[in-house]
Amino acid sequence: MTEAIRRSSFKNFWSKFSHRCDNTVMMLNKSADEFEADDRADIISSLPDLHGKDIVDIGAGIGRFTTIFAHDARHVLSCDFIESFMAKNKERNAHFSNISYQVGDAVHLQLDPNSVDLVFTNWLMMYLSDDEVIRFLLNALRWLRPNGYLHLRESCSQPSTARVGGTMHNSTEINPTSYRLSSEYIKLLRNIRYRESDGTLFRFEVHWACSVPTYIVVQNNWRQVHWLTQKVRCDDDAIMSIEHLLGHFSTLWKVEQQKWDRYLDNESYCWTDEVFGYALMKETIESMPAVLAYNPRKLAYHLHINAHRISEMLHCNVVWNVEINEFFYRTSLTKANRLKDQRVRFGWNATLESSLNYWKERGALFDIFIATEFFTDLDESTIDKLSVVLKADAPLILLEPFDESAYDEKYIDEVVITLSTNFYRGYH
Repeated sequence: MTEAIRRSSFKNFWSKFSHRCDNTVMMLNKSADEFEADDRADIISSLPDLHGKDIVDIGAGIGRFTTIFAHDARHVLSCDFIESFMAKNKERNAHFSNISYQVGDAVHLQLDPNSVDLVFTNWLMMYLSDDEVIRFLLNALRWLRPNGYLHLRESCSQPSTARVGGTMHNSTEINPTSYRLSSEYIKLLRNIRYRESDGTLFRFEVHWACSVPTYIVVQNNWRQVHWLTQKVRCDDDAIMSIEHLLGHFSTLWKVEQQKWDRYLDNESYCWTDEVFGYALMKETIESMPAVLAYNPRKLAYHLHINAHRISEMLHCNVVWNVEINEFFYRTSLTKANRLKDQRVRFGWNATLESSLNYWKERGALFDIFIATEFFTDLDESTIDKLSVVLKADAPLILLEPFDESAYDEKYIDEVVITLSTNFYRGYH
């Protein structure tokens, strides 16, 4: 299918909804009005401070987010390729003087380099081809000022309605949407590079990926995923060509994910269940605790925490499970969608420190910290940040691989002293 035919297919798909300019069409869900405000609040609350910033809202539709941005931003450019949606957008936001509007396709949007502080999208990449996604992200890097942000939100692996009632997709018509894997997006975002005219190389720092909470509560769907990334200088000089990126994005990363899916999708038991179960039984834990679990899986894919088992055993309020491997993050979402325990949530971060920054910004306090391979790449800064997001008496339960030939007793003693200094109750 040529790009022109594909774009025409998308235009036709949305044009059939153009006579209805409301939330049900924006979210393609007949029950959208019941949870649209909560969904919007989830997204807005995840963004950085936007006071005095320049924002481009791409795929803005009737202006669900444009309205919110206009309250704080210096200027908002609101774009969509359906004229009736933009007309409604203008009508609802007529009282703002800091919004400009543009009817057009995101693929052909033209902006000056280094001209915006936030490129915002909400359900856009899934309507672009693989090549268009790559070129759009390169454009976003070009448009953003240094340290500016890109927000993405996509339906991963399945529609936002999770194939349950309420969808406005017609099963008899071709749906041109690409429900890509969450891991594919993370890998692409972490590998894309852009060199500016002065020779400076930039990349996206992916701060986090996580499910949109409202869709877990309303639709039992963990695969509504959003990401916050930031334009930062790139220290290395390695650039993948568009052709190379396309080969990985379209095929290789998908094949790699499928390999791990075969290993983990039907996993019902992990050998660590008994280890952590025994350690937790020795603790006096308050009812309905909030648990922070760290799962690097650097040594082996089967060395991990079974968050669902922890949730069941402790009757948790929430178990927030941190994955740092893109492929294992996707398998965790698959398991969550299958078991549907809404107390269990998964986030992807490049490092434990990145996850701790996420929770520190939100003022979170957890009752328990559980981790595997905690001593890997551990530094004092990470320990300090961990103490900020844990209650004073929170136990640390750590499962560490042990290589006797590489055992450094002095290092372990130093870590023990540091942990004992920062955490009053101790650790196992």
